[in-house]
Amino acid sequence: MYFKSHYSAATSGVHKNFREGLLFRDLHRGIGKIISTMKLRYAMVCSSNQNRSMEAHSLLKREGFDVSSYGTGQHVKLPGPSLREPNVYDFGTPYKHMFDDLRRKDPELYKRNGILPMLKRNISVKSAPQRWQENAADGSFDVVFTFEEKVFDMVLEGYSESQKSIILKFGGFVRN
Repeated sequence: MYFKSHYSAATSGVHKNFREGLLFRDLHRGIGKIISTMKLRYAMVCSSNQNRSMEAHSLLKREGFDVSSYGTGQHVKLPGPSLREPNVYDFGTPYKHMFDDLRRKDPELYKRNGILPMLKRNISVKSAPQRWQENAADGSFDVVFTFEEKVFDMVLEGYSESQKSIILKFGGFVRN
């Protein structure tokens, strides 16, 4: 199963929440328990494996799901002091290192813009951001959530044309 942006569940309010990256936060506990007992493997994928994929990873992990998260970009990019000055790290750089680096550079800025609290959450979920294109050792996934169209396209790049055809024809796939 592959889903982009949101899961097409028959629960009011779910679509809006998924588009905002707030997975299962407003989903009724009963549905969450049914889904979690299915023992599927889930992957959450965004560009830098920092914000949306990690929020989803954190929430699903807390509910007992078998979940991993990834990014598809060339590097991990976090906002800097200006749009022209992002903080750029390699995938595999520990979240703790990023946290300490930004706290050293300008603790007030990165606390105010939410980057330090986000990194603190990430540290509690896993040690470092991982790149989707390098996840072969992690095995396959039953459900992959992507949070941007370009991320979805990059996830599809790793599949053969026949596999893409199956993914795109699958009834659960949601295209905006």
